[in-house]
Amino acid sequence: MTSTSRRSVLRSSACAVGLALAGCLERVTDRSSDGDDEVPKNAGEPGTPAERVTVTASSNPYPEFNPQVVHVVVGGTVEWLVETGRHDITAYHEDGHSPHRSPKGAEDWGSPRLTGVGAEYEKTFDREGVYDYVDTQQVCTSHEVAGNIGRVVVGWPDPDAEPALADPQSEMPSQAARAIKLFNEQTRPVLEAGPDS
Repeated sequence: MTSTSRRSVLRSSACAVGLALAGCLERVTDRSSDGDDEVPKNAGEPGTPAERVTVTASSNPYPEFNPQVVHVVVGGTVEWLVETGRHDITAYHEDGHSPHRSPKGAEDWGSPRLTGVGAEYEKTFDREGVYDYVDTQQVCTSHEVAGNIGRVVVGWPDPDAEPALADPQSEMPSQAARAIKLFNEQTRPVLEAGPDS
């Protein structure tokens, strides 16, 4: 065997080992924590409710939640994790921060101020519905004015019964209203199609 063919054999072997490991790793990350059921790669996106979702909060280059819209099962948990800056998570609720964009009769909820990398807040949603929330912090500008809002869809509620799926209220800052319109474009068709689509 020449040195060129040995290199080819070694390179091919390395590629085969790399592909085998990649396949193993992919299967591990696609499994739930108990290893019994596969979890879809898009779990937590609209149309694929998850049991647990993490949303990051960042201030660089501007305040934002990522992802802005998540979908969880009834009894599912959302964790907000700060990557940079200081933030809070406050429901657009009839008894709290207006305008009202939470299910009728749902309890008001919100986090304390979350400051520094790794600060976290989590909430379990036991009631089906669509919950819009806002970051009420104000640094150089109000995070709400900058459009830092988000949405949690819980279960498969009737979209026509959800205050969050109404058009944005006139008192909302323009960036927040624009985000709500986009959220509605993402959410309404998914809920109208239902879980079997």
